[in-house]
Amino acid sequence: MSILLNQDIEQRIAAKLESGRYHSPDEVIQEGLDLLDAREETIQASRDRDAASISEIFIRLGQRVPEEEWSKVPPDFSKNPDHYLYGSPKVPE
Repeated sequence: MSILLNQDIEQRIAAKLESGRYHSPDEVIQEGLDLLDAREETIQASRDRDAASISEIFIRLGQRVPEEEWSKVPPDFSKNPDHYLYGSPKVPE
């Protein structure tokens, strides 16, 4: 594979080679790619850790509702939402 690099990148690679730490342009590029992979893994791990399941989100939202408001919810609301929202007949138990 052939890659065309702009002058700035070529100079940066040359500077790394002059430092003596790297012996070829391939080593410089490999190190950069390894660091990029590590950074992307860190970002993904952070996203995975911060992502909440939909049930966790609902639980947190429910905790914000005052208890006196929860007491106003009919006990059969989950079975009869259409009745309470739209006036449909209740579903028999």
